[in-house]
Amino acid sequence: MSRTTVLITGARAPVAQDLARACRAAGYETHLADSAPAHAARALRPAFPVYRLPPPRQRFREFRSAILSLIETTNADHVIPTCEEVFWVAEAAERDGYADRLFAPDLDRLATLHSKARFIEFAASLGIATPETHVLEGPLHPGDLPLEFEDLVLKPEYSRFASHTLVSPTPEEMSRIRPTRTRRWVAQKRIRGEEVCSWAALRGGRIVAFAAYRPRWRQGRAAAFQMEAINAPGILAITTRIGAAIGMTGHLSFDVILDQDGVALPIECNPRAVSGLHLFDASEGLARAVVEGQPCGDPLPGTLRHMAPAMALLGAPSAIMNGRIGALLKDWRASRDVISREGDLAVTLACLADASAFALQALKSSRSAAGATTADIEWDGEPMS
Repeated sequence: MSRTTVLITGARAPVAQDLARACRAAGYETHLADSAPAHAARALRPAFPVYRLPPPRQRFREFRSAILSLIETTNADHVIPTCEEVFWVAEAAERDGYADRLFAPDLDRLATLHSKARFIEFAASLGIATPETHVLEGPLHPGDLPLEFEDLVLKPEYSRFASHTLVSPTPEEMSRIRPTRTRRWVAQKRIRGEEVCSWAALRGGRIVAFAAYRPRWRQGRAAAFQMEAINAPGILAITTRIGAAIGMTGHLSFDVILDQDGVALPIECNPRAVSGLHLFDASEGLARAVVEGQPCGDPLPGTLRHMAPAMALLGAPSAIMNGRIGALLKDWRASRDVISREGDLAVTLACLADASAFALQALKSSRSAAGATTADIEWDGEPMS
């Protein structure tokens, strides 16, 4: 009986590295690939083969050729995207004949989930409670929306890291927004409540792994670098309904607001891996869920996991400025690091090297540091050629 071979893309991401650890625990032959150097993935021990690909957003034709060649060379049975390269890989898989091996749906279904406009419309069509949402395709003037400024959230249809999100914007901030038909924005009613997140793996529309979590420590509204597992039946119900309706195979992640009555309202969807995957501790069960569709138990509520470099570089300064250093240290001691699970300092140092490289790119390109991490893989709905 031949050994199952897995190719995981997005090797730059800690979630890809944790999934690779899980696949190794399950006995799969595991390969990693990315269009970034992925120093941390290369530092993992025992070592994984890590391959460099052309950047799909800038050189899609070369990316298609390279990943197809890699799939053939490694004889990969399963191709598992983890980051925003999922959109490019899905389109390449459809054109080049390996969509049946891909842990992701086709590009149109991905686009429905990725678009902040289409997703809300789709969720509402399934009877899921959603925030009041308006799509903006032209200049916005006071009085155009049936919402007061303090009850408004504005964001581009395609965006990430909440980098352009405006919460309770001022008239001046609103005047600077320039929506068009090709670069739409959405205006949502602001929901007061607690923001929580989720990640799930699905096979054929069925959930095989699920984690809801509270972002305990994060930078602004961006991704969490410490996560606490929670029990969230409302989010599980949303994931179940959307996953079944779309016949989902792949990652399905949500940002959700629990309102004052405890009702879960999804505000965004990410059809990719997010930090909740770390709560499974790179277990064999996680790999068998993703690859084979075997159900995996949920993380226990209260489970805490963190990314040590981010806790030190982002969490500590924030905690000091806000008088929360005691809380940070308490949470740190109660948690486990997901970056260097084996206690190997080399992985932590390599993670810092990855972060430094993206920060340098950000300086050169006048982007944010977070934006630099996806500059070569993000997709904003444009045609692929």
